[in-house]
Amino acid sequence: MNESTKIIENGFVFTGDKQHHARRLTLLVQKGRIVDIGKPVQVLKTLHPSAEIINAADKVLLPGFVDAHHAGESFILRYVTSGQPMSRWNKNSAVSLAADYLRKEATYEDFLNLYKLSYFAALKSGVTTIAEYGFDTPEHSLSAALEAMRQTNVRGVIGLHNGDQIEAARTLRGTSSRFACAIADEENLTTYNFQSTIRTAHELQWPVILHLGQTQHGFDVVKKNFNKSIMQLYADYHVFDFPVHLTHLACFDDGDIEIIAKFGIPLVLSPMSILRKGTDIPPFEKLFQHNVTLALGSDWGTAQPLENIQSYTSLLKMLGLPVDKADDLLALHTKNGARTLGLDTEIGTIEIGKKADIIFLDLSEFRINAALADENTERILDVGLLESTSYHVSEVMINGEFYVREGHLLTYSEDDLKNEGQAILRKILLGIGKNKSFVPTSAPVLELSTQRKNENEIPITGLPYEEGFKVVRKKTIPAGYERKDDASINRTSKLPDNVRKIFGDDEV
Repeated sequence: MNESTKIIENGFVFTGDKQHHARRLTLLVQKGRIVDIGKPVQVLKTLHPSAEIINAADKVLLPGFVDAHHAGESFILRYVTSGQPMSRWNKNSAVSLAADYLRKEATYEDFLNLYKLSYFAALKSGVTTIAEYGFDTPEHSLSAALEAMRQTNVRGVIGLHNGDQIEAARTLRGTSSRFACAIADEENLTTYNFQSTIRTAHELQWPVILHLGQTQHGFDVVKKNFNKSIMQLYADYHVFDFPVHLTHLACFDDGDIEIIAKFGIPLVLSPMSILRKGTDIPPFEKLFQHNVTLALGSDWGTAQPLENIQSYTSLLKMLGLPVDKADDLLALHTKNGARTLGLDTEIGTIEIGKKADIIFLDLSEFRINAALADENTERILDVGLLESTSYHVSEVMINGEFYVREGHLLTYSEDDLKNEGQAILRKILLGIGKNKSFVPTSAPVLELSTQRKNENEIPITGLPYEEGFKVVRKKTIPAGYERKDDASINRTSKLPDNVRKIFGDDEV
């Protein structure tokens, strides 16, 4: 058990709770939980003379981000799918061969390295809890995802796709990860497997991942096969009587949105993924009219909550809709995500009694530091969410302990992660043609650094990874470690080049 005591002072705290406390507050953390907020720092120091003092000057403190839907294998597969709409993936031999490699040839070590890359990248972007959709290979992917979560210390929920995975998960002991049952995709969905998945989830008291309706094509397939819309199908089978993860749904019939509103189910959307994959844009205006609660996940690619929130606001602007208030934007990747995963009594806000999952945004950069000067809370949160990027996440705390400090991982060698990522990507590229012709020139580089470089074409040998993973820390930094500001670090703010408006399958 974590027995350490920490006093965090001088930080500008946004609690994200119902009261929306937003000001310079002192936090007391003990045994992994928040035990006091706002008491004078000298009083706390007197009461806890041996506590570790954390000076959070020039920092904005937010609740740990919750990524409510993620596909870990996409951290590598995005190199192959980049620049192509999802509607064309099944027609692209490179995508098919890459997926086949993971299903038929990838080893446990391959999956472990892949998930470590994905979850460590998420951790550095401020994600403290992640909902892993899971992969349908029963032999390796589940155990690898569990081990990757253990090594990264990211709290997790893992989706299970078949009987073998469910049987393996139900016999596990001593894991802090939770599980959910994923229903089949639209093309493979039948009455039998739909009912079977729901029945199994109910018996085990696990949530059901409802992963349908991302595209009009998928929506039409379900309607043709079942003679009803996806939401009507869910309602008829009473899936909302039990916990669910309602993800992606972008296409609706009349009355469908009213069903979501009736049951109060949060809808998990993935704005960056919508733009990257060219999938259908949900009817945001109707969702807002019915007060549907939204949560955000990364889905495909890298888990970057700040950039995801910014993509969400871009979509709203494209549609001519007003942008949410800063407090509501924060809730998309914190409180609402925690509610989606059934963890809102433990995480999602900075409140007394909850787990001390806290991220620190470094706003010392001159361009955005001015927001702190006038103590305007709405402006500060606006800047933190809409002007900063993952590269401004300087510290990440989970259960009261730091796992990222000064933008660097404390528990794993970033150099080793780079090498592991090169190895698995090289295997996939060799498997799809032994040359670089399948890899788009717009494919992203491996991003886990505090400095951004230009994206380059990735050849099969000598993979020019970005200089992330360059600080090697093979041992955890002791609790007494004291941060020293490095004025040489230049964190820039720039959305990915491939983020643009999607009008249809032919535009990316």
